Amino acid sequence: MKLICLVFFLLISMSGYPETAKDFLKRKSTETRPETKFNEYEDIISGSLAFVIGNVGYFTTESSTLKIAYSGVQTVGIVAIGHGIYDYYYPHFESRLLTLLNKKKLTKNGLADGYVSLLGEMNRAKRLSILWSSSLLTAQYALNAFVSKDVPQDLKDIYLFLGGVNAIIAVYSYFNTSDYEQYYLKRRGPQVGLILAPESHGTRSGLQLTYQW
Repeated sequence: MKLICLVFFLLISMSGYPETAKDFLKRKSTETRPETKFNEYEDIISGSLAFVIGNVGYFTTESSTLKIAYSGVQTVGIVAIGHGIYDYYYPHFESRLLTLLNKKKLTKNGLADGYVSLLGEMNRAKRLSILWSSSLLTAQYALNAFVSKDVPQDLKDIYLFLGGVNAIIAVYSYFNTSDYEQYYLKRRGPQVGLILAPESHGTRSGLQLTYQW
């Protein structure tokens, strides 16, 4: 009889139990969380370095070809800064959702509130990334066109066109706040200014900056 029970349990263990949604979240949380993160500002720092190098090179060279090359370095740096801002504000979705589900005495309203706020943080991260990237690119292209000397007219026209496109994107991003983000900001309380720090969940200090967009 013991042998039969042992065989039965072995068969069950080999076949495996159906994976629950919570088990799935735990597995995905482990898979998607980066194992090594040297600095949460690493993309912003590296992008800033490329931005500085591109500007120094652009405004010191007299070659049109090199100006185009350094302009590309400027753009890459700004894009990296935008990506760093996105990474900083974007919540680790699976882990945050697990933290919410593991709360004791979780009510339906509490679950809905946490989930909607989480969506608001995600929307905010995307909007701030686009807003900062487009704003910096607008300023950069304007400087390239008007401040630098010996810029060919056709290149200046390209800078003005790209600057105008990014200006439109920046203005749209500034005013296009989703309903989820508005709910999240109201939940966080009244803030004033430019940036609101992301919520603290273990890996971040949660320093509350008195700025908001």
